[in-house]
Amino acid sequence: MKRLAALVGAMVCGCTLTAFAAQDIQKDKRDLKRDTRELKADRKDISTDRKDVKDDREDGNKAEARKDARELKRDERDAKADAKDVKHDRKDLKQDRRQRRAKR
Repeated sequence: MKRLAALVGAMVCGCTLTAFAAQDIQKDKRDLKRDTRELKADRKDISTDRKDVKDDREDGNKAEARKDARELKRDERDAKADAKDVKHDRKDLKQDRRQRRAKR
């Protein structure tokens, strides 16, 4: 009877772990999608900022060029952080999938 209880307990635990692994994979997919979307938006902002800085410099508007250059640096930092997040999310997703396959 104790063996049967232990077997049932192990099966329940295994099913629970599998469910958690599936939820973790779904969470990683959502994170990856969100971070990729943010990275794409940051890259678009960088492109716009570069154009603005160039136009301001050509027009001789130094104050506006400095302001746009600060925005450009901020957007570049954001893009770098988002790229790092995307890389981490991909690595985490890959690792979770490997672990899930190993448990099968």
